[in-house]
Amino acid sequence: MSPPADIGVARLATAFVPRLVVLDLDGTSIDYQQNLDPRVRNAVRAVASHMPVIVATGRMYRSALYWANELQVKEPLVCYQGAMVREMPRQDGAPGDTIFEQPLRAGPARRALHIAREQDWHFQAYQHDELLCERDRPEARLYSHISGVPFRVVPDLDPLLEEGTTKAACVIEDPAEVDRATGLMARELAGDARITRSNPEFVEILDPGVSKAVACEIVCARLGYTLADALALGDAPNDVEMLIAAGYAAAVSTSRPEVLAAADATCAPPQEGGVADVLEAFALL
Repeated sequence: MSPPADIGVARLATAFVPRLVVLDLDGTSIDYQQNLDPRVRNAVRAVASHMPVIVATGRMYRSALYWANELQVKEPLVCYQGAMVREMPRQDGAPGDTIFEQPLRAGPARRALHIAREQDWHFQAYQHDELLCERDRPEARLYSHISGVPFRVVPDLDPLLEEGTTKAACVIEDPAEVDRATGLMARELAGDARITRSNPEFVEILDPGVSKAVACEIVCARLGYTLADALALGDAPNDVEMLIAAGYAAAVSTSRPEVLAAADATCAPPQEGGVADVLEAFALL
């Protein structure tokens, strides 16, 4: 397979005409310091004014809402790596309805918790759009800073996980330990959970049937489209299925090899306005 074209320097060689846009947040639209380049903001707003734009993110719903409002998107949000699809709040301020939710079951959630305890990895669960953990650790504060959502410390997650969790995550700052955690969780939970990566410090643990692609298809269907009609942009392993299913896919040039392999083109990282470059190349503004 030939490498993907560089959207920033190559002429756009495709006859594909997007009917909607699917957009990852962290590492694609905003950088890992939580900055939104004005070019990206203005480009996405311009497209969202005349075409559906679906935000597909690993973030919690209330964490994604801030950025969705900044980008002025109107479509339901794909959150928690696709474990939840929820409408934007109504004009009267009432919460948006949950369209879809597929949580991680109790058994694999509790096994993941026990593995994290044994390895002294920070572990967190998500219930009712609330962030829960057992200890106030630097990793919890890091995640809270990135997400903009406070965490609540509980004495024991084990009984709470009996009702499952929208997703679970380990937050680990050492890159080598992140790789080890990803591999260990994948082996121990094989068949019962999906293990993927989003931000460099996050190891995400999901129901095996969950992906951004599955959730985006739900939103696309409501709009009368499929992902094959979409231009999709992403940067991390959790975006791979979405990029493969899209009619045309652009990956951030600094993405991991498996992400680049799923894309038709590459674009600059968010601090250099890559998303704006792609939208301009398709003449969507």
